Amino acid sequence: MNDTDTDDQGSNRPSSPDTRQDKEPTVEIPSHEQELVRLRDERDQLELQLQRQLADAANVRRRQRQEMDDQKRRVLEGLTQELLPALDTFGMALSAFDSGGTDPKALIEGVRMTRVLLTSALERHGLQEIRAEGQTFDPLRHEAVAAEPAAGVHEGQILRVLQTGYMIGDKVVRHSRVVVAGPAPKS
Repeated sequence: MNDTDTDDQGSNRPSSPDTRQDKEPTVEIPSHEQELVRLRDERDQLELQLQRQLADAANVRRRQRQEMDDQKRRVLEGLTQELLPALDTFGMALSAFDSGGTDPKALIEGVRMTRVLLTSALERHGLQEIRAEGQTFDPLRHEAVAAEPAAGVHEGQILRVLQTGYMIGDKVVRHSRVVVAGPAPKS
């Protein structure tokens, strides 16, 4: 092809860049309507992804809650199985006492044995007694219910334990209720 084109009247003119066959490709700019449709589709896809992610998160939380509930139930079942022999021992002691054929000393010994069963079962699960008598008062572990003057004892030292306290690990389950030495009597 040459650089001249023939128009409708048959005259030859130099060809313009717009009328050439090998002109550069043009980029078509999408109309506003096409762009709007594309953005709506993208929004719908993102909404769908968000809904799926939210549903997945809800499922994970539900599964975790279920697993925690199951674990609590298994721990409670294990503790219950360990405590049942102590409960049985109490029942047998009371039945023997009610039938009148038991010496009171034997009943007391049965209660002591039951206490040992209970204590050992709870200790296997991490329960520890808070030692208090003769110790210095610690408000993180002890609850002072009274103060008494005591000769020869430092102020703040525990004189008596009214109710034993317990811990599991570093956490106090119940504070020891104690009587603490107060100021020495004035002479």
